[in-house]
Amino acid sequence: MKKILLSAFLLLISFNALAQKQNEIRIYGGITTSDISRHSKLDGDVSLDLNNTYEFGLRYLLQITQNLAIETGLNYWRGDVKINPPMNPGPNLSSRKEKLQITSIPIYANFSFLDYFFINGGPVMDFQSSDSSIDDQSGIGVGLGIGGEYSFNNFSVFINPNIRRYAVIPFEEENNHQKLTSFGVNLGLGYQF
Repeated sequence: MKKILLSAFLLLISFNALAQKQNEIRIYGGITTSDISRHSKLDGDVSLDLNNTYEFGLRYLLQITQNLAIETGLNYWRGDVKINPPMNPGPNLSSRKEKLQITSIPIYANFSFLDYFFINGGPVMDFQSSDSSIDDQSGIGVGLGIGGEYSFNNFSVFINPNIRRYAVIPFEEENNHQKLTSFGVNLGLGYQF
């Protein structure tokens, strides 16, 4: 096992030595529009509205080749969930609000092209950190984005429109598991070293 780990480590270092671009640390923030859905809509089910959704985070890009990097880090997503009770002839129930918070660890491939553009995407480990009456969004999700960046000296600025699907493979499966989907635009600053 030690030989395999040592070989993998040496392979990563050799890829890194061949790269002309540098490794990079990025900070970013953005707004999202999000939706919680199920595979099948249940009759008499509550409706959910998401408002005030945003995200921010820190990413590290490990350069593998001139155009390919591994992108990982921490992402924090937050939103307000308005839960509307079903319409029924019985007692009149009022709607209520809850906070939904998710911390994520992406493991993306980041491919740059045409000097100013990149595509990033891959699996994401999601951990819901708030109690909520919706199904737990902890699990393995997926993300995909396309963006543009401009570099100057050792710094870069970037914009990254993206789509995320949480709990594609949930840690705890529920019947008709609710799934969070998020469309976002992140703006950020990077430092290459």
